[in-house]
Amino acid sequence: MDKERFLLKDEVKEALLRLESKIIMLIGGSDTGKTGLIEELLALLSKDFKVGVVDADIGQSHLGPPTTIAWGRIKGDFRDWERVPVEDFYFVGDISPSGNLLPTLAGTKIISDIAKQKVDKLLIDTTGMIRGGVGKALKIYKIDIIQPQIILALEREGELNHILISLRRMKVPRIFIIPVSPQVTQKTYLERVRYREKRFKSYFQDIQRISLSEDNISLRGLGGENYLYNNRLISLRNNKGKDLALGIIDEVDRKRRKISILTPLKKNEKIAGIVLGRIKINIEGKEMY
Repeated sequence: MDKERFLLKDEVKEALLRLESKIIMLIGGSDTGKTGLIEELLALLSKDFKVGVVDADIGQSHLGPPTTIAWGRIKGDFRDWERVPVEDFYFVGDISPSGNLLPTLAGTKIISDIAKQKVDKLLIDTTGMIRGGVGKALKIYKIDIIQPQIILALEREGELNHILISLRRMKVPRIFIIPVSPQVTQKTYLERVRYREKRFKSYFQDIQRISLSEDNISLRGLGGENYLYNNRLISLRNNKGKDLALGIIDEVDRKRRKISILTPLKKNEKIAGIVLGRIKINIEGKEMY
């Protein structure tokens, strides 16, 4: 982890350390340093508390593969994301909240509710989607359903005003504006694509091929689109609606109604349903169009 990039005021640190400050949400645009600040907060809070983190940045996730909202528990001192195992995840099915507001909100709520029962402090990272009416609605309703005690708002030149103005007379959540560190750099579109590719490739490095019958599973597509096609990214669920693992459709046998899937899921797991994502990838993690 890099050296400290954010100079948090004593007032902010004191608020974070209070017992009643259980849920702490970070909001900010793309490349404002939310993940870096999360890392510093994990290092600070894990000394005295049981700390969990929800990664709801579905495009540039550090916990779980892209397209998912995942959470993990910090055990001991936080050093890097590779040492934080994923406890549970929810498949949103796409790399952007745009066009996927409902699954994004549902997943954040479901995973946060699970996580907050098991920790003293819960940090929630969010996507960089803040602009326009859609970005405003996403953040405001996410705040409404999660009900954090503290919001840390990272911004450049008042870019969060249209969101924060609706909360300015509220006692809860308590809002702290955090200036974006000059050490934070902007990622290019290609860098973001390559990061996702690396994350997907790592996730699918140890896979098996399984075959499922369409007649024995439930099938659900985002936006009601249930068409099966090769390389479509999917999630495999158990009979309690829990996401078990992601998969890639490898082949569809129309006559026999069989679906061949590549997945890291262990063979002894029972699959009851498939959720179809919106994107296509290959086992090398490359997005296909």
